[in-house]
Amino acid sequence: MLLKDKVAVVTGGSSGIGAATVRMLADEGADVVVCYNKGEDRARALIEELPSGKHRAQHLAVEDSASVRRAADEIGQAYGRADVLVNSAGFTRPVPHAQLDALDDALLDSILVANVRGPFSMIRAMVPLLRVGGDSVIVPMAVRATSACVPVIST
Repeated sequence: MLLKDKVAVVTGGSSGIGAATVRMLADEGADVVVCYNKGEDRARALIEELPSGKHRAQHLAVEDSASVRRAADEIGQAYGRADVLVNSAGFTRPVPHAQLDALDDALLDSILVANVRGPFSMIRAMVPLLRVGGDSVIVPMAVRATSACVPVIST
């Protein structure tokens, strides 16, 4: 169990790639925080499937900075640290090339806020807990730029 006694936080953890990541981390022994926005029932059902551990469902709207700060505070109160942060929350909406007007400013803004500002806000809020964890990592999947692990620089 590579992650025994480690705390992993997964945004967008109640479905899709996030849920698959939650399962993998729990199978490796991590205590997993399953962050959800609209999928509380899915998050709680997923936790019931996981191997034993100190798992938790956590409401998180990455588009809302107050929600991000509140989630980080609650995770800190529950665990005191974080070892892994997986930024998996995000979305897109396909727009046919011939209908570019369908990608209006409001839709583009909401995509950018969720997929760019959201992960940054989460990292900013979680860095103090990741530093406590020591050799912590951030996995930036939501921005779709890379799925490589980025080490957190300790001070």
